[in-house]
Amino acid sequence: MVFIAGGLIPARFLTLISHLTIVIIILWSRDENIKACLPFEYTTEDYSRKDIELQTGLGIAIMLIGFELLTFLLGITMFMPSAAMISIAAHFSASVLLAYFLFDEWDCSLYWWVFAFCSMLPAVIDATTAIGVLVLKKS
Repeated sequence: MVFIAGGLIPARFLTLISHLTIVIIILWSRDENIKACLPFEYTTEDYSRKDIELQTGLGIAIMLIGFELLTFLLGITMFMPSAAMISIAAHFSASVLLAYFLFDEWDCSLYWWVFAFCSMLPAVIDATTAIGVLVLKKS
């Protein structure tokens, strides 16, 4: 268990931070991605609607990553190898996919797939694990 935890803890922390970093970068430079979501001829209302949609998704992702970082750094889910492996896989995948999203200017609708599988899924698993540890006293 010590060897597993010794490798999983830094890997989980680094993938969480990398996912958080790329989400913040996309939030700061989302203009080209929004334009990729719109038809060639678009109105300012269309642009504004897509901008709010993407900002909302990125904001929720930041909150979910923050929740995971909080439960991780408080030690609630730090030593749960199964939750750690899912978190590492999801956040690593999110970092790679969102880097492509940023540089290749993917359509905004593809962001929601990445959000569902790489932000929402590990946050739900983390919340379930935290409830099990704090409420049900499982370790």
